[in-house]
Amino acid sequence: MAESSFVQQFTETFKSMGISLHTERFQEILVAVFFAVFGFFIARLLSNTFSATIGSRLNLHQRLIWRRGIFYFIFILFLIASLREAGFKLSVFLGAAGILTVALGFASQTSASNLISGLFLIGEGSFEVGDTIQLTLIRGQTIEGKVLSIDLLSVKLQTMDNTFIRVPNEQLIRAPVYNLTRFPIRRIPITLFINFHEDIVKVRQVLIHVADSYSLVLDEPRPNVTVTAFRESTIELQFTVWTLQKHYIQVHDEMQERVRNGFIENGIEIPIPQMGFVERHQPVDLAMTDDDVDGYANKAEIKREMK
Repeated sequence: MAESSFVQQFTETFKSMGISLHTERFQEILVAVFFAVFGFFIARLLSNTFSATIGSRLNLHQRLIWRRGIFYFIFILFLIASLREAGFKLSVFLGAAGILTVALGFASQTSASNLISGLFLIGEGSFEVGDTIQLTLIRGQTIEGKVLSIDLLSVKLQTMDNTFIRVPNEQLIRAPVYNLTRFPIRRIPITLFINFHEDIVKVRQVLIHVADSYSLVLDEPRPNVTVTAFRESTIELQFTVWTLQKHYIQVHDEMQERVRNGFIENGIEIPIPQMGFVERHQPVDLAMTDDDVDGYANKAEIKREMK
């Protein structure tokens, strides 16, 4: 009975609109449209004003959330006023919106999961717009890029090779996410191998000197050299330096070259795999004739043919 009365009210509303569409009714609809358009521009103006004044104290992510929230809140208020001005019964539309929401929830469970995950991401604040993040998906694919926007259904990224990637929020909730630009400084680990007979103390001094002579490497935290493992004929070292986040790529590249030059200047050898050929001479009987040599060479083939 409740559903039939609801449908009856809904149909009667539209019938009354069609029957009473006279001059006065037309004016009410024009006023309603004016309210909706005027509300759109007012909401846009107030949201932009907030972003330019108070929002300037917030970060990009918080500014984006507040600007959207203010815009939609004000616009929805004006839209409700315009619908009432046009003669619509809001109770009917609210009931239709509730039924539609339930139907969409059952029909699109993936979207609902992404929506809930997006709310968790926005509330948690583990990364913001402008940060560079790295994540490994369930299938093992690694994605790294700059965050362009954090929406309710997905996060938009710009990768290092300038491609656009849309990552569903559900993937970000399930997988570990590395925020590579959250802190102002970053460590650069470099794995090195030296010959077993090299003096580790000397190698450590050379590496520390190379780091201290590079202006983009920070004095604190101090550069560090650690022996990590002994291999078959080599020693594995880990050389770590710290630099500012904005200099990470440059220092990571140039430090490799500086380490190589420092090793050459101080006579430190890096193990390089070598491949050689060993020539083995077969004894040849000088008394053998050419026919004997040919027969000896074809002896294995003759045995296979006899079998």
